[in-house]
Amino acid sequence: MRVPDREVAARLAVLRRAGVDLERRLRADQMAAPDSQTYWASQLAAWREEIEDSLTHYPFQLRALQQPMPAPDDDPGWASETLRELLETRARLDATIERITPDE
Repeated sequence: MRVPDREVAARLAVLRRAGVDLERRLRADQMAAPDSQTYWASQLAAWREEIEDSLTHYPFQLRALQQPMPAPDDDPGWASETLRELLETRARLDATIERITPDE
């Protein structure tokens, strides 16, 4: 049974807020721990997986979300790259929410 668009959009909005929280935590992290890169990569991957799981009945939006991230112009380091990927994913998520939210 397919879930109504309104419910999917509500789930995605919750995941968007989780992305804002991830960004806040990433910006506050001192990146001093030796496993910081691994931790943040796993956090971002888990967040993206939850988003993708919510889009199983939306193949076009799912493919748009899964498109490769634009390559950086320089070598910004893993923290900057992670933040850039997080922000790009959130922008794509915003566009997805906007597309599937029914006009009211």
